[in-house]
Amino acid sequence: DCATANCPSPGACCFIDGSCDVMMATKCITAGGGFEGNDTDCETTECPVSGAGDECSSAMIASYGGNEFETDTATPSDNPPDDSQCVGTYLDWGNSPDIWFRFDAKKSGTVQFTTWDASSYDTSMALYESSCDNQVACNGDSNSGSGCQDYFSAIDYNVESGSTYYIRIGGWEGGTGDGTLTIE
Repeated sequence: DCATANCPSPGACCFIDGSCDVMMATKCITAGGGFEGNDTDCETTECPVSGAGDECSSAMIASYGGNEFETDTATPSDNPPDDSQCVGTYLDWGNSPDIWFRFDAKKSGTVQFTTWDASSYDTSMALYESSCDNQVACNGDSNSGSGCQDYFSAIDYNVESGSTYYIRIGGWEGGTGDGTLTIE
């Protein structure tokens, strides 16, 4: 029976308009939502509103897999990332228009955040833990991967279950464009 078989359970699925519906994870992702976890509900889940993402306070929900974004209509957020955590990777943030994602870790372990996307632009990325001002990592140009754009960002980070992470994506020397944040 499901009580002993560890069957998946439905949970809250957040959509970019701020709405929420309870469904299975695969159905949620197929519908373009962000699955909040097994046995979660819409009454206790805070779903951000779309148009969101331009500032950390209105970060879009990110989930495992691909999370599309665009920075052409974004504005630069205050306090550019500190590039001392990624010296030599060409972060070169400047006054870059940026987009923010919120990722709530459902399990502990190493997670890769990457902008690897053959049709994207030269991205730069910073990772924050627990708050929008606690930067823990950054990357301008990753040296891994093949078959993608020449310059993409990748951060491998050991996350803790139940912790919140903010991913900030901008562009080298203020570049903008479309892309995909992939979380694995």
